[in-house]
Amino acid sequence: MSTDTEPRARVAAVFPQLDARDVRPIGTGWTVDTYDVDGDWIVQFPRDARAAERLRAQIATLPELAAELPALVPEPTHVDDAVPAIAYRKIDGVPLDVAPDGLWPERLGRFLYDLHLMPPEYVELRGRNAAAVRAELSEELAEHRAKVLPLLEPEEAARFGERFTAFIDRDDYWRFSACLVHGDIGPEHVLVSDTGDLVGVLDWEELDVGDPVSDFAWLLHARPDDGERVLGAYGGAPDQTFAERAAFRFFLMPFHEVMYGLEIDDPTFVASGIAGIRARADVVD
Repeated sequence: MSTDTEPRARVAAVFPQLDARDVRPIGTGWTVDTYDVDGDWIVQFPRDARAAERLRAQIATLPELAAELPALVPEPTHVDDAVPAIAYRKIDGVPLDVAPDGLWPERLGRFLYDLHLMPPEYVELRGRNAAAVRAELSEELAEHRAKVLPLLEPEEAARFGERFTAFIDRDDYWRFSACLVHGDIGPEHVLVSDTGDLVGVLDWEELDVGDPVSDFAWLLHARPDDGERVLGAYGGAPDQTFAERAAFRFFLMPFHEVMYGLEIDDPTFVASGIAGIRARADVVD
């Protein structure tokens, strides 16, 4: 079988009802293979066991999110629990980083407000408090200490390690109300119309109960003007240390890229992640 027919055969084997003709790989996701089918459907397959578990969770949670939230959410029309795989109607729009100006920041702020108010039980998750989020982040930072910091210069490793400790040890950082969070709000996951309105929010595999700041960290630092509009429509910062926690979460994002590169043994991701860490170091100085 030639390489260019493999995606079509893969989709047809699981979802013959789509009568797939033009199947094109899209996106640069780390955990799933995503295909555009005839310009009408999006089909996703997991790349590993963890991604398979997350995809099965989305089969259950996406319909609930779609029913409750004020913008489109991928809603699986066809599913295969065994593979697993999902197929949903394509949501038309452009990523927010190439979108025209419009009301999308305000719409996104209201979207996040509604998401953060949803009871976790609606999507089969259990509520938890800030202490549990603190413990989880402490474990994540311990892994970064063990695997990422040794790849940096000794002075950098020492400085960033001190930042890890200072963040976890600040008791006033852990007085927020944990809530349902998307967990991966970035340009490719927010779709905007050609008139600048919010269309939909994609890629819910990181859905969890956590710090609400995690859905604002990228926006407030990568696109500060839009981020402030999103936060304003949300109702403003819900607590006094919100901005400081957002800065730290933004600083941590490249660490995840390094970890991914180590996991798949790809030095390109490792190098890119290390460059990102250095570029963001002043955010938490």
